[in-house]
Amino acid sequence: MQVIPHVTDAIKTFAQADTDDLDFVLCEIGGTVGDIEGLPFIEALRQLHNELTREQSCFVHVTLVPYIAAAGELKTKPTQHSVRELTALAFSPISCCAAANGRCPKAKRAKIAQFCNVRKSAVIPRLTPAVFIRCRCKYHAEGLDNEVLRHFGLTAPEPELSRWEDVVERFHHPEGEVTIGVVGKYVGLA
Repeated sequence: MQVIPHVTDAIKTFAQADTDDLDFVLCEIGGTVGDIEGLPFIEALRQLHNELTREQSCFVHVTLVPYIAAAGELKTKPTQHSVRELTALAFSPISCCAAANGRCPKAKRAKIAQFCNVRKSAVIPRLTPAVFIRCRCKYHAEGLDNEVLRHFGLTAPEPELSRWEDVVERFHHPEGEVTIGVVGKYVGLA
């Protein structure tokens, strides 16, 4: 058995399984760009991207923009390096979701756009709201869905987000309390 083509073909088969009735499939590759564990997945999606055509797939890069307290600023260099690594692996993201502590100022977003070969409007701050489900509303407000629609040449009406907002409201005003036990690999993390 070889990683290429056996493992990558299995990943592609899994990613496309039972998708005939779907308009979109979102695939997340977790981890850090360049880590050996993720390379078969990155290679499989690179192959799939070429097999599907550019009009049928796109990449959105979620990246860390760390705040360095000693310098008193956000640093875009890790994002620049991760996009350079992705480009070396034949990936060209249409958007960068920049995870930063606090706001990602327009000047930093412009720098990311310039050095990562994406439009300024495609650098989306990945805020960390108190309620994770609120991320959908935040991404819409920052224009991520518009960037994806633009890539595919699609238009869509304004999304109905009231159900998402209702979940957030219920989170902030619960009817009671529930105790949940969590079993998993990273349960010791904060």
